[in-house]
Amino acid sequence: MFNEPRDEFFYSSYKVNAKFSDDLGTVKDATATAFIIDAQNGIPLIVTNRHVIDIDYRQRTAKYKNFRLAALSISGRTSDDSVYSLRLHEDAKMYFHEDNQNDVVLIEARIYFDKGDEKLHWHFGLEQLAGEEEYRCIKPFDLVCYTGFPDQHDKLGNRPILRSGRIASDPKFDYSWDNQPKGKCVAYEGFSSSGASGSPVFAPSRGLRGGIADSRHGYLIGVNAGHIPGTEGHTGISYFYKSTVILDILKINNLLAKKNG
Repeated sequence: MFNEPRDEFFYSSYKVNAKFSDDLGTVKDATATAFIIDAQNGIPLIVTNRHVIDIDYRQRTAKYKNFRLAALSISGRTSDDSVYSLRLHEDAKMYFHEDNQNDVVLIEARIYFDKGDEKLHWHFGLEQLAGEEEYRCIKPFDLVCYTGFPDQHDKLGNRPILRSGRIASDPKFDYSWDNQPKGKCVAYEGFSSSGASGSPVFAPSRGLRGGIADSRHGYLIGVNAGHIPGTEGHTGISYFYKSTVILDILKINNLLAKKNG
């Protein structure tokens, strides 16, 4: 597992380009972030927010109801720092949580590589995701960071940027900013903006590990989803969906590798 946000975490984020079209041929483009997990069953999965692939998801109006995902491509970096890109296969399966409020999607990595035979790089293993037990060690004011492609990312080098913040709500409970259920999300004090949707959220290790009280390893703890707007712009509060949502989706859809015996 990553105990500090080094290169493996920094470059774990992929830049997403999504294209939507409606019945009239109107096209809309969006930029976001995704990352890859290995469910240990031989099928890598692309993780991002549901609203990244469904422009009509949880919209207050029906203005996007006729838009459908027309194409999705992502680009990332190899261990030798070269850029590679891939496109999603039209028949790739998408998996959602049974609670519609949880803004997370897992996408079967049925993909076309844009050049030669490639492999996916910088993916997460299940041991790096915080489950229910690990979440009991996540506390308010813990440091978190995400790597992704908000508008401020390095456009010349096409590289992500890393931003950080502090957990602002009690992660033992689900956070809501308007008295309505929002799913399994956590608030953090930090700046998320357009393009950062789908970024992996990491909690660095805390304290001295090895049985020392109140210490823990570093874990991938969530999927960045957005920020809370205010009357004068960004409130400085953003939110992410817990990594337990990913594990729920894997279990619900029987995507976890079965143990022998």
